[in-house]
Amino acid sequence: MYVEYWKPEAAYRDFSDVSEKRVLNAANVIKNAVRRHLQSQIGTGETTGISRPAYKTGRYAGQPWTARNFGELLKSVRVTQKKEIGTLVWSKQNVRIYCGNFSAYYASIFEFDKPFMRPAVEETLAEVKEIMGVK
Repeated sequence: MYVEYWKPEAAYRDFSDVSEKRVLNAANVIKNAVRRHLQSQIGTGETTGISRPAYKTGRYAGQPWTARNFGELLKSVRVTQKKEIGTLVWSKQNVRIYCGNFSAYYASIFEFDKPFMRPAVEETLAEVKEIMGVK
């Protein structure tokens, strides 16, 4: 079989726009569930919130990562879209959900002790499948 004037790039652009929106919508659903789980575990901050400035003395004096800001972990939950160069398939659709940053480096420790990301993914699995069009 021979196909003349076949232009996969044009079809890829059409399909990629639709699938990219679906992947981002699914990632945002998971992100919102992660935030709900974190909020239920860490509380509102009125009784459990601990904030303090960076150490003023000692070995790590002045280091910004020694400061504690209540809610920093909750603020660090985000959806990012990594741009990959090279492959035609999935070149723009590498979507990731991150939790933690320089100030909230303890996200993986907290996930190990009191899971919040894995239950959020399991909780939203049916909705994500519906968004993606999977049966």
